[in-house]
Amino acid sequence: MHCMSVTSVIKVKINVPFSQWAKDFDSELAAERHFEFGIKPLFRGVSTTDPSEIMIIHQHPEGAAGQFMGKYGEWIASHGVLLETAEVSEWSA
Repeated sequence: MHCMSVTSVIKVKINVPFSQWAKDFDSELAAERHFEFGIKPLFRGVSTTDPSEIMIIHQHPEGAAGQFMGKYGEWIASHGVLLETAEVSEWSA
């Protein structure tokens, strides 16, 4: 059975400098954890008007993002991400 691939666009607030958050996001550990769920980061950036707002775009199998957050949500929050502020939309081609 073919699993549909979706693209997630996530806007969320952080309470650490973007450079610090980006270093964690780009780390080998984060790459391994994304790979575990088939999540491919496409973009991550910071708002030009609000340095506490970031955007992440991922491509992944349907359902993978929820599984990833279920397993690693606390780890993500421990790196300055305010999960309760997350706005997530999913897109298909």
